[in-house]
Amino acid sequence: MTVYIEDVLFENFLVTYLVLCMVYAILGNKPQKIRHIFSSVIGAGIALLYPLINISSLLLTLLKCGIGYVICLVAYKGSLKKQLLFYVLFLFITAVYGGINLMISYSIYGNFDTGKLPTLAIISILAIVTYLLNQCKKTLYKKKNVQNFVYDVVIKNDGKIVKTQGYLDTGNVLVDPKDNRPVALMGFKIFEKLCKDFSVSNFLTKSTNGLKNGHYINVKTATGENSILVFDVDFLEIKNSKEKVCISNPVFALSKVKITGFDCDVILNANYINGVNNV
Repeated sequence: MTVYIEDVLFENFLVTYLVLCMVYAILGNKPQKIRHIFSSVIGAGIALLYPLINISSLLLTLLKCGIGYVICLVAYKGSLKKQLLFYVLFLFITAVYGGINLMISYSIYGNFDTGKLPTLAIISILAIVTYLLNQCKKTLYKKKNVQNFVYDVVIKNDGKIVKTQGYLDTGNVLVDPKDNRPVALMGFKIFEKLCKDFSVSNFLTKSTNGLKNGHYINVKTATGENSILVFDVDFLEIKNSKEKVCISNPVFALSKVKITGFDCDVILNANYINGVNNV
């Protein structure tokens, strides 16, 4: 089997480059282009020498780990702690890529000889894996950020208690023009549990009988100006792992559209975090 030096250089350069891309993405750092390219060149050049080194497998593995650390030192500038984290991630992602190549080689040829795989196939596979891993990282990061704004919610009204989850929407700064109190939103599912005696005819006639401080306010939406039903409940508690807020007689608006996303039934007001109307 003929091995072309330019193929080995090209393949190892791109592999090192992709591994570093993934490590940068996980850490949320922007790569420094010159460092990134230079460290990839080192990885490609050293790969040519490995077949010429006649030492035991254990020593060769340790040598590769040492070279990997040098590559990381060149690629990333930071504190010792961050450099070590970068290096550990570099080794982990390298192992993941290597395992994927072995798996594909075995599924196609029935053995673990990755040398049979075409260079273009290897690079394409690693590029796809890099993209997928990066997307997973973004999804997990987004989910983590969203969870920071999800609260456990307890609403009490006329002896009824509803426990659910609410999303603290920093864009929701709606206030009741009657007294400038912040307004949260709830869907029909929660409204029906808290206000079972409020009939359909009340909606048709815009009657607010049976609701504490019930009235309609006008709000501007993407489709124009609409009126929404607002009312008081007896008590609201919102809490997560970091904080707890209790509010007496908070104002809620009945959302005309179904509240979707974040697995929440309530959209909380941004002013709640500032302690507005706290007990």
